[in-house]
Amino acid sequence: MTNTMSNKALRITAVAAVAVLGLGLAACSSDDDSSSTTTEAGGGGGSKLVICSDIPYAPMEMEATDTKTPSGYTGFDIDLVQAIATGADKTLEVKVTPFDGIFAAMDAGTCDAVVSSVSITDERKQNMDFSEPYFDAEQSVMVTKANAEKYKTLADLTGQDIGVQSGTTGEEYVNSHKPSGSTVKALPGASDLFAALQSGTIAAVVQDYPINAYRTTQDKNFVITEKIPTEEQYGMAVKKGNTETLDLLNKGLSTAKSDGTYDKLYEKYFGEKPPTS
Repeated sequence: MTNTMSNKALRITAVAAVAVLGLGLAACSSDDDSSSTTTEAGGGGGSKLVICSDIPYAPMEMEATDTKTPSGYTGFDIDLVQAIATGADKTLEVKVTPFDGIFAAMDAGTCDAVVSSVSITDERKQNMDFSEPYFDAEQSVMVTKANAEKYKTLADLTGQDIGVQSGTTGEEYVNSHKPSGSTVKALPGASDLFAALQSGTIAAVVQDYPINAYRTTQDKNFVITEKIPTEEQYGMAVKKGNTETLDLLNKGLSTAKSDGTYDKLYEKYFGEKPPTS
C-alpha cells in the first residue's frame, strides 16, 4: 500500500509538472504574440504601418468602392501613405477614427500615425511630432447656391449658425474670426456638416478648401463664396518621440515626390499639377 501510494504520488507529481510546463510555454507564446503585435503596430520594426484617419473626408480620405484597394480606403492622403507603406515593404492598415479623438487614439497606441489632413500648428507640435509638410491648405466658406449672394464672406454671416468640424483648425479660425451674433456649430464629421447645410440647420460650412471644393463637384447646390488664406500645411502626425515611424514617413514622402508618385496623385484628385514651392 505504501508503494502504491508512492507510485500514485509520483504520477500525480509528473502530471502536475507537465501541466506547469505547458502553462509556462503558453505564457511564453502569449508574450511572443503580444510582442509581435506591438512591433507590427509600432512603425518601422514590424510588417504593418497602422494609421488613424477620419473617413470620409473626400477627396483626401474615402472608403474605396472596389475590392482591389489593399486597405479598403482611398483618397489623396490614403493613396500617398499607401505608396509609402508599399515602398517600405509594409501592409497599410487603416483605423477609422473620429477626428475629435484621433490624437488620443494615437497616444493610446491604436495606430502608428495620424494621416487625416492634419494641419501642422505650434500647439499640436507641443504634443506630437510631424512629418515634413506635404500639402498646402487654406480655409473656405461654403453655402447653398440660394444664399451665395447673401453670404459672400465669413463677415456676412452675422447672426447666423456657422458649421465647423470638431477639433479642427477650421473650428479654431471661426471661433477667432466669427462675426457678431453668430454661433459656431461644431459637428463630428464633414458628412454631418453637408447634411446640416442642406437642411438649413446651418448657414455655412467653414473648413479646409480641398474638402469644400470637392463637395461642390459632387453637389451643385453648394458653392464656395470665400477662400481664406491661412498658410496651413498638412503633415503626418506621430506620437512624440516616435522617430522610427517619423523617419519612415519622411523617407517615403521624399521618394514619392522624387519619383513622380506625388504629382500623379495630385493631378488625379485635384485635376491640376501641384503648386511649385
